[in-house]
Amino acid sequence: MANKPPQRAKRPCKVSSCKDFAVNGGYCDQHQERIRKKDRERGTAHQRGYDAEWDKQRLLFLDEHPLCVDHKRRGYIEMAMVVDHIIPHKGDKKLFWDKSNWQALCKSCHDRKTATEDKGSWSYQQTVIEKPVSCYVFKVGQMVHAATGYAFDSLSCKAIDQFEIKSIQDKIIEVEDADGFIHRLHHSHFKAVTA
Repeated sequence: MANKPPQRAKRPCKVSSCKDFAVNGGYCDQHQERIRKKDRERGTAHQRGYDAEWDKQRLLFLDEHPLCVDHKRRGYIEMAMVVDHIIPHKGDKKLFWDKSNWQALCKSCHDRKTATEDKGSWSYQQTVIEKPVSCYVFKVGQMVHAATGYAFDSLSCKAIDQFEIKSIQDKIIEVEDADGFIHRLHHSHFKAVTA
């Protein structure tokens, strides 16, 4: 009799009140419509701006910037496959085509960045709502703590962990985690380290 590999534990449905287990995309059979609704709201790649002109410009950019910038920062060499928008454009055409907002990343670094920054989703039908400016004024080199559940999840950190601000661009703060990965989060996710 052959040994069977252990099976993965079943995960609960993402709908908090649901008692069933997830079967596809984190949802049970009863809640699969939520996935389809998210896909409809998100729109097609073409509706989000990823058309033939984007493909042409993307290839030109990757020819000029062939290495993943996240790997390069950590002293490694990895081929870039994706042109990433440093600040997510959320449908803003001006920000979408601003080449100073582009960076070359490998697929794994891009997937990790997208998952930590905006949970990988946006809707071209949404309007972008400006958040009020935080009461904190941060500076490069300053030490900060994570201040929100989203930041704790993104940085995989504890309340006592401190991060040095590596750069600030508009309202986006860049910090480096213990593994050397760079994370870019809105300044409202941090609080200053106090003595």
